[in-house]
Amino acid sequence: MIIRHLSLTNVRLFARLELDLPGGLTIVQGDNAQGKTSLLEAIYFLATSHSPHGAADRQIIRWGAEEDAPYPYAMLKADLQRRDGPHTLEIGIQRAEGNRLRKEIRIDHAARRGIDLVGQLAVVLFVPGDVDLVSGAPALRRDYLDDALSQVDAGYVRALDQYSRALTQRNALLRQAQERRIDPDELEIWDDQLVPAGVEVALKRREAVGQMTRLAMPVHRGLSGGREYLQIVYHPNFDPATPPAMTYQLELDNTRPPGGMDSADLQVAYRNALTGRRQEEMARGMTLVGPHRDDMRFIANGIDLGEYGSRGQQRTAVLALKLAEVDWMRERIGDEPVLLLDEVLAELDPSRRQSLLSRISQSHQTVVTTTDINRFDQDFVRQAAIFSVNSGVVNRG
Repeated sequence: MIIRHLSLTNVRLFARLELDLPGGLTIVQGDNAQGKTSLLEAIYFLATSHSPHGAADRQIIRWGAEEDAPYPYAMLKADLQRRDGPHTLEIGIQRAEGNRLRKEIRIDHAARRGIDLVGQLAVVLFVPGDVDLVSGAPALRRDYLDDALSQVDAGYVRALDQYSRALTQRNALLRQAQERRIDPDELEIWDDQLVPAGVEVALKRREAVGQMTRLAMPVHRGLSGGREYLQIVYHPNFDPATPPAMTYQLELDNTRPPGGMDSADLQVAYRNALTGRRQEEMARGMTLVGPHRDDMRFIANGIDLGEYGSRGQQRTAVLALKLAEVDWMRERIGDEPVLLLDEVLAELDPSRRQSLLSRISQSHQTVVTTTDINRFDQDFVRQAAIFSVNSGVVNRG
């Protein structure tokens, strides 16, 4: 898929933008805080209907837009060319009376829900802060998996939504248990929703991590000059097989349920685990078992990069994951995702830079931002369409 035209109104720094984008490679250059990252964020928002950094939707609306209208709004629109033909995506956000926010999604000019965006525009985004995927909190890695799967699997979106809603209600009930005596049947009501959704979320995450590991290993070998062997290891919070950590690290096919168990077996085991920890959960006022506590780790040559890796190693691992995600999405949806890279060359040695540039120059559509175009070699630059951005204004050349 290719974004042919991008239209933004009152989005971040952009009061108004009409931009034709070519296929292949595009470089957007400009100083800091001029709109480079906002451009990538807008494309990501069109694909997912949310900001890549968890920012509130209202923050998408350009600062100062309220001076132009009593109820300021932002409008994002993309004209796409996919394998099945041309399509149009539109997302409008408007502040309404009482500081409420209204969001409207349209696909080919027809009103749609957020879940209908699945598969419409697939993007893979790398920003400098993504290096924290390796060394940061487990929630960052869970969010990454959720965002990736939610672009290609509507069933995952539904299961994750059901799980999140049931978890919120169950935790609220557990907090009440600290103040009053509750009937165990009250928890069973939420367990009936939590368990099947939680097992589906965990199984699909496990499968995705296994598939991405397979694709990331050769990419990482190339980026590291063949010096490092990468394994991305899924660590479920709940696993009835409970193998030792080293088994996870040596397990190349972690796409299947543990111990050959099927979904029904896992649901029984998950429900038993919840029952077994019920007293502890009521004492602490929270659900202690389930995929909301999952994690994944990055292992290179037997070393956990989150604990012992250098910044360059961590960045290389994340880049390998993101480039593998491009191939993974292609396999899942049968079309090419758009690759978005923000200041991608920082903290990479010359060898890793050259390997990375060689790989991304072959992508179907890639948008790369930089403060200094001289960081790229001349052969790479000659392949690219060059744009400059200054104070929210984008020009060609």
